[in-house]
Amino acid sequence: MTKIYKFPKVKQPYSDKFLTGVKPEIIGDFLKEQNPHLSIKAADAMALAIIYSTYLQLVFDEENIKQNIDDYKDYIWAAHDKETLH
Repeated sequence: MTKIYKFPKVKQPYSDKFLTGVKPEIIGDFLKEQNPHLSIKAADAMALAIIYSTYLQLVFDEENIKQNIDDYKDYIWAAHDKETLH
């Protein structure tokens, strides 16, 4: 008997798998160990910031968006007039 395997023709982007494979609590614990002066809340917040900035960069790379990760703040503020925030 012959077995037939079907392989997907379109490769799934790594960014789609990235968020499901990352454990923020483990990264937060590591950051807390490396920086004992931080609270666990701050370490967890840093872990989430690192995870999501990495995810953003993966998406930019996969979609061929020529944007530096530090420039994404311009996208956020573009929707709001900075003058009204004062």
